[in-house]
Amino acid sequence: APAPIAAPAPVAAAPAPAPVAAAPVAAANSPIGVWATEENKGNVRVEQCGANLCGYAEKTNERVLINMKPEGSKWSGRIRDPNSGRNYDSTIAMKGPNAMRVQGCAFGGMFCGGQTWKRVS
Repeated sequence: APAPIAAPAPVAAAPAPAPVAAAPVAAANSPIGVWATEENKGNVRVEQCGANLCGYAEKTNERVLINMKPEGSKWSGRIRDPNSGRNYDSTIAMKGPNAMRVQGCAFGGMFCGGQTWKRVS
């Protein structure tokens, strides 16, 4: 199994300059922040929860992204559909600094759907 990726260091200390190719996660490529969902069904606040990321609906504070673990350039975990109350396998991946692709799959990946969320803050 590949070694787990270390969590990024706190932003307080200025990182030493490194070649762009060597930087695994740039600050701009972090999903931490507030995101608008595709159908404007409300914003989702993504934050650190332990070593993983979690996302909460801003209106209800309901957790919708559950224990998203870093895997290379994406994160994988579970997503909760607030309409049905069901949880699905999910991945999130940055598509530039202000867009994030959010996918959920049912039945072991046979049926997948996705949205592109836009960064609010």
